Amino acid sequence: MWHIGLGQRVRIRARVGVYRARCECVKSFQAPVPGVPRGGKYSFEVRNVVANSLIRDRLPYRKVQERMREDFLLPVSVGYIHNCFGWAYEQIDTQERRRWAVAHFSGVACIDEVHEGPRVILYATDPLSDFTIHFAVNHANDQEHMNAFLEELKAMGIHPKVAITDGSVLYKDALREIWEGIEHQLCIFHVIKEVNKVVLNALRSVKNRLRRQGNKGRRRKRGRPTKAVQKRMRSRTKRTRQEEATFLWENQHLVVRKKESMGEEDHETLAEMIRIAPAVKILRRFNQDFYRLFERGITQRQARCRRTRMVNNPDYQADPFLKRALKKLRKERFEKMIVFLKYGEDFQRTSNHVERNNRGFRMLQKTRYKRRTTRTICMAIELDLYDRMLRHALFKQTPSVPLRRERPPARKAG
Repeated sequence: MWHIGLGQRVRIRARVGVYRARCECVKSFQAPVPGVPRGGKYSFEVRNVVANSLIRDRLPYRKVQERMREDFLLPVSVGYIHNCFGWAYEQIDTQERRRWAVAHFSGVACIDEVHEGPRVILYATDPLSDFTIHFAVNHANDQEHMNAFLEELKAMGIHPKVAITDGSVLYKDALREIWEGIEHQLCIFHVIKEVNKVVLNALRSVKNRLRRQGNKGRRRKRGRPTKAVQKRMRSRTKRTRQEEATFLWENQHLVVRKKESMGEEDHETLAEMIRIAPAVKILRRFNQDFYRLFERGITQRQARCRRTRMVNNPDYQADPFLKRALKKLRKERFEKMIVFLKYGEDFQRTSNHVERNNRGFRMLQKTRYKRRTTRTICMAIELDLYDRMLRHALFKQTPSVPLRRERPPARKAG
């Protein structure tokens, strides 16, 4: 049987006995060889290297074949690699990982979903202890499946004090119905993204108004210079309305950029934008007041006072776009945005942890065409989470491979 040998082809040669059976069920049987599956031509160590290449190193099947051929001079088929993938899943204890997650849960949970073709995968992670708590693969992203996922978390023994999510309506009432007294923190990143989109829509309206003004005027009579000549003549003096509108839109990011991340040149460009369109000054002031609502180090009472001043500002209420943005800061919703202020400066206020987990799943699925069924997707995620648990700082033991049993059960290999 083929075995692992770096840079050389290694075989296991074993002399075993074949015995005649006394019963009538079989004619004969063979003594097992330690470290080799019955009837297989590769040892368990070969399977282990292939499984680690798939799970720990996240290599696609073609790269695994190249590694086995170049490092160990072993030709392996795609079917054998997929068999190793299923074999590795049988070696882990998924309940052990769940018990470990419950034992080290910090009390804060981030919940989000990732779409995989027709399926929706729900994830719950612990941002403080830095691990994934649980997942579920569903065929729809609706209230029924969300409630079932939260019930699974509760049945595991997860009782979070704070849950961090995006602004989806699926979390609005479900969290408090399942966990009494839980505090719901809305992801600040998603809130800022929503409000900044409205602010930039207001800037787009200003830009379009300038562009329409640039189209006014009499038609060019015969003998007058063409538009190209007029453009060159005006460039020596000042911008046209069309050019001012373009200038505003090319530098739109400065309206929503934080003050501490702006340089001297950015401040000069922003001053020029305000000179072209004074309405930009109101948009800029609104944006900076909005950022101050979520400053680190302030109390919830201070955040509420700042919100009240923004809502009662007549300049903001006079602008239809800013008035629409203020509706996203209604009192009930705003209370969910400032939960993090209650727990100190180091507390999580975004769902970035679970978002990074989702991106990790995307990389896990990339170029792995064998994992397109619900069963194989669940197996791949379980193997990945188990491997991450073994390498986690909170895990006491540190085995070198993501396999649990010292002597795996005999299985027929390709």
